[in-house]
Amino acid sequence: MSAIPEVCLKVGYNILFTFGFALSWPYFTYLIWRRQPFWERLGERLGHYPKEMKEWLKDPRRPVWIHAVSVGEMLLARVLVRELRVLRPDLRILLTTGTPTGRRVGEHLLDEKTRLVYVPTDFYYSMLRAFRRIRPSVLILVENEIWPNMLWRARKMGVEVFLVNSRLSRRNRRLFRLARTFVRPVLQLFAWIGVQSPEDMRRFAIAGFPEERLHLMGSMKYDVAALAADHPGKGGELRKAAGWENGQVILLGGSTHPGEEKILAEMVKRLIKKHPQLRLMLVPRHVERTASILVELAGTGLRVVKRSELSREGKTDPEILLVDTTGELRDLYPTADVVFIGKTVTGTGGQNFLEAARHGRPIVAGPHMENFMPLRREFEEANGIRVTGSAAELEEEVDRLLRNHAERDALGRRALDCFQGHLGAGKRCAEILVGKISKAEQAAQHK
Repeated sequence: MSAIPEVCLKVGYNILFTFGFALSWPYFTYLIWRRQPFWERLGERLGHYPKEMKEWLKDPRRPVWIHAVSVGEMLLARVLVRELRVLRPDLRILLTTGTPTGRRVGEHLLDEKTRLVYVPTDFYYSMLRAFRRIRPSVLILVENEIWPNMLWRARKMGVEVFLVNSRLSRRNRRLFRLARTFVRPVLQLFAWIGVQSPEDMRRFAIAGFPEERLHLMGSMKYDVAALAADHPGKGGELRKAAGWENGQVILLGGSTHPGEEKILAEMVKRLIKKHPQLRLMLVPRHVERTASILVELAGTGLRVVKRSELSREGKTDPEILLVDTTGELRDLYPTADVVFIGKTVTGTGGQNFLEAARHGRPIVAGPHMENFMPLRREFEEANGIRVTGSAAELEEEVDRLLRNHAERDALGRRALDCFQGHLGAGKRCAEILVGKISKAEQAAQHK
């Protein structure tokens, strides 16, 4: 591409980005009022860093810059940093994120060789200041973080950019393809792209990414799910506190969305006549919905106890336990006998089911798993998940599994086997990236 069209592209992008930011300012003002932590360390978002960070960056050893925009991406970054440390314990790593929740997850990685700041906003000035201060050896972007000014500035400074654990939905592929003339020059700036599946390889190529730089690595989401649980015995403790110690069979609704709690409760109300030991543990995706969920469940006639009230209620053996606390779901999967994956019946997109598979749980879901289609196909090919077409079919499948303990165990074992067979994407990516980092370091020494 000639220099003049690229100059036009840069000018046009920066005008549109500034205009869009100005239009969205009322929304950001609202966030200031409602969620003050969003503006924590605002200077970092403009490329200005505190004194302690400036001192750390003065070290002649240039850091590896890893950007993970929020919680999910930061969990992937945790896997990548762990694997990089195995191969290169001496690496200095700078993590950036865009959200307070992403920052909290990333803080677990901090040590004398690892630092964490907010990513600079993609203004020309912010990226210029950030790159001049950070002087990264390479830039690693987790999943699909594509910011033109960041990529242009990296090229200007001779910093190679790598994209890891990337996937491309059918919708995004169409968008990239429609805007191919404008987007393709930006996509060419990636030196190496690690993608999750063969289908993603095809979509990236159609969208305009350079095919020779696309490499099939598998999904690092498996490695994230394999991270140690925060409180491995919590599920058993909760089961004991509820009085579910006498052979009760637990159906766990994980990350449920509006409407699904009532569907599951009505299902249990009917099935409990045939399976008296059946109990329901509900873990809503958004705990702030607790009050409205309780109103919905009141009409079922089943006894509901909130998780926060268990100590006061005692071992009362409720038919439904509503988990109204946050951050506990991954610790509760081991105690479930059957796991329902939320946002698959009334919602769209689905939720991640890998942590349930990691514990060898039999998994059932509704039809809407659009955000996890590659993972769904891998598990369906291994017969490690049961995907149903409606709430009625879901009930039939749960009934079948409750009637057949051996089938339940076999489904869980196949899920675990499939999960274990796909581990290692983080290690594979790290092995390739370490070589590229070393090459970049050697090139910098000869400048």
